[in-house]
Amino acid sequence: MNQMKTIIKKAGILYMALSFGLTSCETFDFGQEMGQKVICIISDDDLVFTGMHDLNEPESTGYISVNCGGSLHIDRDVEVVMEYSPEVLAQYNKSKYDIDEEKYAKELDSRYYTIPEMRVTLKASSADTYDTMPIRVRPEGLSPDSIYFIPLRIRSVSAYSVNPDKSQVLYRVYMKNLYARSDEASIYNATGTTRKDGENEVEAAASQTFHPLTKNTFRIFAGIKGYETDADVIRKNGIIVQVNEDHSLTMRPYDEDSIEVAPVDASRPDYYGEYSLSEVYGGKKRQRFDFKYKYRFKGDTQWETVNLRSLRSVTLDLIDE
Repeated sequence: MNQMKTIIKKAGILYMALSFGLTSCETFDFGQEMGQKVICIISDDDLVFTGMHDLNEPESTGYISVNCGGSLHIDRDVEVVMEYSPEVLAQYNKSKYDIDEEKYAKELDSRYYTIPEMRVTLKASSADTYDTMPIRVRPEGLSPDSIYFIPLRIRSVSAYSVNPDKSQVLYRVYMKNLYARSDEASIYNATGTTRKDGENEVEAAASQTFHPLTKNTFRIFAGIKGYETDADVIRKNGIIVQVNEDHSLTMRPYDEDSIEVAPVDASRPDYYGEYSLSEVYGGKKRQRFDFKYKYRFKGDTQWETVNLRSLRSVTLDLIDE
């Protein structure tokens, strides 16, 4: 049963990639010989293959896929040995960002992942033309503001030739929790009120972007500030929200030297609102956050009180795959 679940999981991960990747492999110089067999790694045009890793699990497994293209099935087992290839990442950063090094993608530090075996064996007895190499990732501690890659390439094959254009891959690590994902913008629609000390309360509406941090925390910007990717803006405006077991919320600064955050009700020093999940139309779930807090930037004396209801409707596959 466990083996069957593994097969089903692999098939789900690889389905879309294979439909694209097989075409890429099979276009390699087949004018010379229709029966030629060519080994390649499945990836997109930038040599990227992605994996989603759930922060609710200490460790989860992603895969890269190695395929043999050709009009005929392989007639022997093929051992494909992989190796690390930092130069693939260097080439990617140079082509994408040139000299803007602040935007460079990062090589994932080895403490965040394990590759049990740096090889893939394509079996002649298998009906499939591909096999996968597991990558075990421990995502907690990664920044939602960085791009992380594991750069790999084919070092050797025991038979046939290698497609030089598809011999390398950048395995990109995405992460998610119940409230946000790093592979797409997790947008909540917020409405409510804000009030600065000594001023009148005003109606407020905004789109809030949530970024996953741990299994039960995410980051937002204070008040109704729109999300920006600039590091200084993130440090100044970032607030970490923790969802507790009773669905109450607590908050703390993303950078304690930049912003202060405090409860509105002094008699409840750890209360910053509530979280709820409910059924809505079309089989979707509605996630709702009722935020109640006040904040001020370091050096300011004036607090701003925030009372916002933030909502988004999602299908279960987005929050609980």
